[in-house]
Amino acid sequence: MPPPLPGAASPAAGAPEVFTPEQVAERLGVAVSDVVAAVESGELKGRKIGSQLRITKAALDDFLAH
Repeated sequence: MPPPLPGAASPAAGAPEVFTPEQVAERLGVAVSDVVAAVESGELKGRKIGSQLRITKAALDDFLAH
């Protein structure tokens, strides 16, 4: 396995993979506003970290399973 690129953040061992609303929207092929609306309605679990909204891979997988 090659070494990480300089300046690239490596996730901590055991830490969940986390996405921005923009990344989730791109993966789902929807608008960012749709992702934010899904989080605000409780359909998709997300968490505010400061002023930033983040969605875990587990929450996205759960959302897609339903």
